[in-house]
Amino acid sequence: MIYTIYPKFDTTIYEKTESLNAGIDQVLELSHELVGSSSKYNSRILMKFDVSDIESRVNSGKISQNAKYYLQLRTANVREIPQEYEIYAYPISSSWVNGTGRYFNTPITTDGVSWKYRSSKQIGTLWGVTAVTGGINYEWDEVSDSWVDANLIFGALFASVTGSYFSNVGGGTWWTFPELESSQSFSYESSDIYMDVTKIVKKWITGSGRFENDGFLIKFSDEIESSNQTLTSLQFFSVDSNTIYVPRLQVVWDDSTFSTGSLSSVSLEDVVVGINLKKSYTESEKAKIKVDAYTRYPQKTYTTQSYYTKKYYLPTSSYYEIRDASTDEIIIPFNTTGSKLSCDPSGNYFNLLMDSFQPERFYRVLIRVDTDGGDISQIFDNNYYFKVSR
Repeated sequence: MIYTIYPKFDTTIYEKTESLNAGIDQVLELSHELVGSSSKYNSRILMKFDVSDIESRVNSGKISQNAKYYLQLRTANVREIPQEYEIYAYPISSSWVNGTGRYFNTPITTDGVSWKYRSSKQIGTLWGVTAVTGGINYEWDEVSDSWVDANLIFGALFASVTGSYFSNVGGGTWWTFPELESSQSFSYESSDIYMDVTKIVKKWITGSGRFENDGFLIKFSDEIESSNQTLTSLQFFSVDSNTIYVPRLQVVWDDSTFSTGSLSSVSLEDVVVGINLKKSYTESEKAKIKVDAYTRYPQKTYTTQSYYTKKYYLPTSSYYEIRDASTDEIIIPFNTTGSKLSCDPSGNYFNLLMDSFQPERFYRVLIRVDTDGGDISQIFDNNYYFKVSR
C-alpha cells in the first residue's frame, strides 16, 4: 500500500533578507546567489508533517514496521541550476512558527520563521546553534526518556545539533546522527524530489532516542551553498499553491496477500480487466477495490450460466496506479512493493485509504501486468473513475 499525507505547513527562509517570512507563499525555493565577490546568500525550505496518525497505525500494526517513507516535491520553476547537484534533508532540532508572509509583500512580513528567527522578529527567538559554535552534543537519558547535555551523563546514544550560514547568522538548526542524513542526487534529469527519508521519520515515531518531530530542513549541498555561482534557483509548489502538485510524504509497504482458491489463472493473450468502483468515496473510508479478470473469447461449453460470469486471477506481478483525472498527475505509481494486487478466492483486489487523496477531485485507476520477469508489461486503462468527497 502507498499511504500519503500532506504538510501541515511549509515555508522558505532567505539568508539575504534574514527576517522575511514566507509562510503562505505558493512556492518553496532553494537558491544560491553571489553578490559582489564574496557575499553568498542561500535559501532553505522548512516543512512539517503531522506523523501522529502514522505512528498510531504503525503501533497498531496497520502500517508495517518495515515501511519506507518518501518525501515528494514537484518542480514549479528552474533557473540556472547545475547539470549535476545534490539536495539534502535533515530533521529540524527546534520548533518554529510558520507565519503569514509572502516573499513579495511590501513591507515584508515578519510574524513567523525566517533565516534569523524561528518564531518571529517581534518575539525574537533566534535559531540556537550557528556554524560559529560548532554544534552542541547530546546523550540519550533513559531515565527521563529525553536528550540531555552530553556533559551531564554517560549514555550510549549520542547526537548533535548543528547549523550553517555564509553571510548572515541563522538558517535553521538540525539534528546530526549516524546515517540519519537523507539526500538525492540529480544528473541531467527532472528536478522533482522523491527522496527516501525513512531513517528520519522512524527517528520521530519509534524506538529509544527518538527526536521531536519539528519537520524537515531541505537544502542544497554545501558545495553549492559555498560556490561562486552567480545565481541558482529551484522552486517547488508549496502546500499553499492550491494545485494537485503540493508536497507529500508517502508511506510505502507491501500489504498484499495472494490466495487463489479454486480460481484459474487467466490467459494474458485475451484478458479483459474490469474494476469495481463506487462513484464516490468519503475521506474516512478504507475501500477494498475488486479487480475482475475475464477471457475475451471464452471456450464454449454446456452451461446454464453466462460464459462471462467465470472469474480468473491475474498473476502476482500485477499492480495498480492512481492518477488525477483532470491533470493526469500520478498520485500512486505502479510500485512493485506498495501497489501490488492481492487475491482471495473471489478474485483480485487492492485496498485504498481515501484520506491519501485530496477531496472533491476525481481519480482514474490503471492496472499493469508484468511478465517475463518484468520485460513485458500490459497496461489496462479503461477509464475507471472515482471521486473522493469530504
